[in-house]
Amino acid sequence: MSTGDIGGGGAGRLRRALAPFDPRGRLCAPAYRLIVIRLVLAFAGLVCLSVWLGGHGLRGLAILAAGGTLFVALAACAQTIRRLHDRDRTAWWLGLYILLEAVSTLPLEQFADSDPVPVFASVAAMLGYFAWFFIETVLRPGTPGPNRHGPAPIAPP
Repeated sequence: MSTGDIGGGGAGRLRRALAPFDPRGRLCAPAYRLIVIRLVLAFAGLVCLSVWLGGHGLRGLAILAAGGTLFVALAACAQTIRRLHDRDRTAWWLGLYILLEAVSTLPLEQFADSDPVPVFASVAAMLGYFAWFFIETVLRPGTPGPNRHGPAPIAPP
C-alpha cells in the first residue's frame, strides 16, 4: 500500500480511475499502441453488447451500453492528445483529424460526376492526412528528452 492510499484511499482510486481521461503529459508509442488495442476492443465489446441487449428487448440497457462508447471515445481522445504531446504536437492536430473524419461522412459521391477534380482532391487530401496522422501517432518515436509537454515518458517493459 502506498502512502497516497493511506487515509485518503478514495482520492487515489478516483485519480487512477480518471487517469485515462487526463490529456496532460506524454505517452510513448509502445504504450499508446497497447492502449489503442484495448480501447478498440472495449468499443467493439460495448457495441456488440448493445446490439445483443437490444435484440433481447432490453432497450434501456442497450442504450446504456451504447452510451458507454462515449467514454471510450473520450479516453481515446485524451490518450491520443498525450501521444501527440510526446511528438511535441498540440491537440489541435487531433481536432483537425476529427473535423476531417466528420467531413468524410458527407455524400461526396453525388458531386463526383459534376465536379470530379475537387472531389478527388479533397478525398486525396483526407487520405493523406489520415495516413500522416497514423504514422505520426502510432509508428514514430517521441521526441527525445523533455519537451514543452513534460519529461520523456518511460517505455513499458
